[in-house]
Amino acid sequence: MLFAALALCVCPVLVADAPSPAPSPSPRALGLRTATNISLTLLDQSSRGPGQSAPESAGFIAGSPLAPNNPYDLFSSAAQTPGVAGLGQLISTATYGFAGFDASLSAGLGYVRGSTTDAAYWGESLMPTINPHVGSLAFPYQIAFPTHAGQDDGTVFRASLLSGSLATADGNLRLKAGWFDLTQTDRFVFAPPALTNANPAIGFAPAESLTNGLPGLGDWSPYATALPLHGLDLLGKRGDATLELSDAALPSLPGTSARQTMGSLVLDRGEGTRFSAQLEHVTTGGAPFLTTIPSGTGPAYLDSPEGVLPSSTLSGQRQTIAGLRAAFHVVPAYALDGILEVGRAWYDATGATMPGTNRPGGFYHAGVVKTQRRVTASLDYYRMEARYATIILPYGVAENQWSAAFAWPGQWLKSNYQLVDNSALGVNRQGYRFRYYVDGGPFEVHLEYTDLHQIEPETRVTAEQEGFVDGYYLPQFPDSATLGQQKRYGLWAAWHPSIGDLTLDVVDDTLYRPFAAAHPEDRVSYEVPQAVLTYARHVSPSVVASVGLGRYAMKGAFDEPIDFAQRVFLTGVEIKQSAKSSLLLSFRRSTFGGLPTAPLAGVSPDFAASLLTLEQRFAL
Repeated sequence: MLFAALALCVCPVLVADAPSPAPSPSPRALGLRTATNISLTLLDQSSRGPGQSAPESAGFIAGSPLAPNNPYDLFSSAAQTPGVAGLGQLISTATYGFAGFDASLSAGLGYVRGSTTDAAYWGESLMPTINPHVGSLAFPYQIAFPTHAGQDDGTVFRASLLSGSLATADGNLRLKAGWFDLTQTDRFVFAPPALTNANPAIGFAPAESLTNGLPGLGDWSPYATALPLHGLDLLGKRGDATLELSDAALPSLPGTSARQTMGSLVLDRGEGTRFSAQLEHVTTGGAPFLTTIPSGTGPAYLDSPEGVLPSSTLSGQRQTIAGLRAAFHVVPAYALDGILEVGRAWYDATGATMPGTNRPGGFYHAGVVKTQRRVTASLDYYRMEARYATIILPYGVAENQWSAAFAWPGQWLKSNYQLVDNSALGVNRQGYRFRYYVDGGPFEVHLEYTDLHQIEPETRVTAEQEGFVDGYYLPQFPDSATLGQQKRYGLWAAWHPSIGDLTLDVVDDTLYRPFAAAHPEDRVSYEVPQAVLTYARHVSPSVVASVGLGRYAMKGAFDEPIDFAQRVFLTGVEIKQSAKSSLLLSFRRSTFGGLPTAPLAGVSPDFAASLLTLEQRFAL
């Protein structure tokens, strides 16, 4: 820097001919600085109809693995129950800049009063120390399907120290303690547990949407996009390399625990060239728990309306996953890029039906991407074997995910999550995905076609082996085993005339598995069409309004006939009131109807729900 300064003084002619130097970075602030986010949310939901009290509800509350099909919102998996709730949350971070390092602390205040179900599912993700989805017992929530407001009311207030950190002045070394989000991770090795609440918004989309984003102001986004981890996280940088080491607790059920130790090394050369390696080890402990796979102790098979539903008790699980990833330019002159991902997983458990039957599972992904002006086309091949990343990790509360056997998309049956991202394909699947995107300009379009096939048959023998999981089908008898197929079609189209933005979002999943005549309970043949039409308009730079219509349906058979649909109407407005405050107001109306999901019970699944959301935000 000294020589550069001398050159500027001595050689003004040369400087005039040279490119302008980049502006110097602002000097690092010393002393105390603070940042505070406040959200105040009012939720008012009403519902009615016989579908509020599904025939499986009482048994499910008592611990039965057979879960009710409704009342759940099919787009978000959030429970739709009547009640009024108020939420107030404040998260504040104080940082003190010393000459050589920064020290910071984050603390929060959380207050909830009213319907615990609505607060847990339709407000902002709660502060971790009161969030039932990460296993907190401070929140007075229990599984319930109230039919009238006031039946599930509760109150909680808590002040908590959430996290602290120390970082060198240049940011190349940082230690976090408490609740934290990872800085880097390859999602085929580890993906943080997804939120199980539906954050307030003025738009919605199918879970497998190809959208560029929901309507709204650019500075209005969810405070959290995944559930946080709790423990220690160390980040170090040198040149192009970044190393992150963490030891943390994962979200788990009360009385159980799940702990992860992980390290990742990333070498980022810039301009899309990136190489990484990642290794993690996860263990579970605490009380054994009942789950819907038969590989644990005491396997049982229940004849349910969706087929033969397995269950067993798991404890003392251990999972190790290693992965390598490379993103690179295949032919730079033609803007052709490539990606390779390889993962390997090992699983073991203390309690197992067939001990010693575990073996490694693999994940493989190869893809190419071609970009030319507004167009991006990609072709990917995936293979996720039936023993890859198959540790069972229950969290939150049992109805976190809409959990009927034919639920799709869903992370798993019931409230379990997988350690890795399964949005492209689930476990025990292989196949290819083609995407074609046209971005920018007055008209945009995204297209996708995915074709996936089951790798191994899921039978009452394979399903009882340690670490074997199939996320969507149910076990068959070995002498009548077949292989299933899944196809996915996706379309997102946007038109941007002067009067606003009009978008159409369509996803259609089809699942098929042939069956032997002697076993009609193995029948799987249905489709899941989902569509959302949205109109949004920026009334001014500080005001955006939108209105959307959506439909999520299922039709076909999963042992029993399936024919039902949910229709959703959502409208709302976001207002940027000042540099430090914003307001959201939305109204959502949904109706659900079709054939009973438990035909022998004869109870209609029809119900309707209306939700009014008002949220005020402050950034101080």
